[in-house]
Amino acid sequence: MADEKRTVNGFEVQFAMHVGPREVVFLLDPASAETPYMVGYCDIMPGLGTEQLFEVLGSDDYLEMVDEFIYRARIQVDLARTERDKLPGPREAFGAAQCLSDGMKHSLEGKVVILRPETLRPEYRNAANQLIYVTGGFGASPDGHGTAVFGKYVFSGENRDCRRHQILGVLDPDKAPEWVRPGVCEIIAQKKEKGGKPHER
Repeated sequence: MADEKRTVNGFEVQFAMHVGPREVVFLLDPASAETPYMVGYCDIMPGLGTEQLFEVLGSDDYLEMVDEFIYRARIQVDLARTERDKLPGPREAFGAAQCLSDGMKHSLEGKVVILRPETLRPEYRNAANQLIYVTGGFGASPDGHGTAVFGKYVFSGENRDCRRHQILGVLDPDKAPEWVRPGVCEIIAQKKEKGGKPHER
């Protein structure tokens, strides 16, 4: 239902902010007289898909906990800004203008694809977080029976799985940033060193 309250571990989430690597949550526990207001971090447990709280702090002082929430949110903003400042340009998100017109009609394996900006949180909507070198997955085929696409971030080489519908298109090589070619070459070199696919499934 539209008006259903979000709860985590039985506590009501009054407000939350997910920026950078962590989500900060402000929680209510009306059953507790000592700590009715709590602030913590919330994350999805790997392999389980359930939300889990950690580093939770509680108090009966509402304003104290609002201060704590703002403090933690500011830390996440600063971390996200520091991370962003280390990335190469362009800062703005890539769109259809950077895609090959018929790229999605062919296999995506071995191609650099652009993730749709709207599938990323605002602080990650830039080329370095959009460009993925595809290594496999049923979704890499235009007529595949699945949607999973396996790949690696071109800039960092880290694994990045996605779904075919999250991909905007194939990057036009003529419009690629200068760091794309070295990034792709590094991924291919690592693949050869391992004697197999860079992203096994």
